[in-house]
Amino acid sequence: MKTVLVWFVLLAFMNLTGCYSHELMAPASYNFDEKMEITVITKDTMYNFKGNQYVLVNDTLIGTTRNAGISFKSQKSQEVLIPVEDMQLVEVTKPEGLKTTGVFFGVLALLFAIFYIAASSSVGGADIHLNY
Repeated sequence: MKTVLVWFVLLAFMNLTGCYSHELMAPASYNFDEKMEITVITKDTMYNFKGNQYVLVNDTLIGTTRNAGISFKSQKSQEVLIPVEDMQLVEVTKPEGLKTTGVFFGVLALLFAIFYIAASSSVGGADIHLNY
C-alpha cells in the first residue's frame, strides 16, 4: 500500500511539470494568436494576457488582464485597449509539448530504474561473497 501511495504522489507531481519557451518580438512580427499567453510591454506599463483573453481588432489589442497599470496590487480584472503602435515588445509564452513529454517519461524511467535497482539489490544482496 505504501508503494502505491509513493507512485501516486510521484505521478501527481510529474503532472505539474511543463516546459515553456519565451520569445521577445516586435509587435509587427507577431500575428497575435489568441491561444498563446503573451506579455505586452508599452512605454510605461507591462500587461499580461492569458490565452483567449485578448483579441486584435483594427490594430488595437483588446483584452482582459488582472495587472493593468503600473501597480500590481489590484487583483480586479480590467479590460484594456492597447494600440499596436504603442507596443514596444511582445513576449510570447509557448508550451513545448515534446520537451514536456520527454521530461515526464525521462524522470519516470529514472525513478523506475532506481526502484528496480533498489528492489533487486535488497533481494539478492545477502548472498554476495568476496573471495580473496
